[in-house]
Amino acid sequence: MNGIRNITWDAATIARLLISFLRLYLGAWMIVSGTSYWLHHLGYQPIFPQPFGTLPDSSKMLITFVEVGLFDFVKTLEILGGVLLVCNIFVPLGLLILFPISGMVFYNAIFLNHRYDGIFSLTYMGTACLYMNVVLMLVYIKHYLPMLALNTRSGSIADIKRLPEIFK
Repeated sequence: MNGIRNITWDAATIARLLISFLRLYLGAWMIVSGTSYWLHHLGYQPIFPQPFGTLPDSSKMLITFVEVGLFDFVKTLEILGGVLLVCNIFVPLGLLILFPISGMVFYNAIFLNHRYDGIFSLTYMGTACLYMNVVLMLVYIKHYLPMLALNTRSGSIADIKRLPEIFK
């Protein structure tokens, strides 16, 4: 067939495509958000201006993050987590890095900016980033389950020898 592969459009294929779309969309959005902030910081035109809240509580939170240097750290983590998702490497780690960021974006958008109309919107990134993050974390749940063991023992320095197993 001239190298064209026949795709079976079953539920599993559609689910894989949806998961890939969510992973790429969330990762790209985080990369753009973090990069836009750093472009402005470096004296270049940002991709979009960084919003600092429309209501006083939102502005206070975001400006405090900037003043104490936490916003720089958050925007760097957005880029890192986004790159992991887009490149499809260490995806569970990328999702874990982005989860608290998505949670704060949600909290700021809904509760501090009183955007309750967007709580069920799939197109409003103030909420959609958290929803995508949670869905993707559920998809990758098997990678998080070992961390949820009730009675665990600490590892040893000898466990470092197992690190190459990750890259196989």
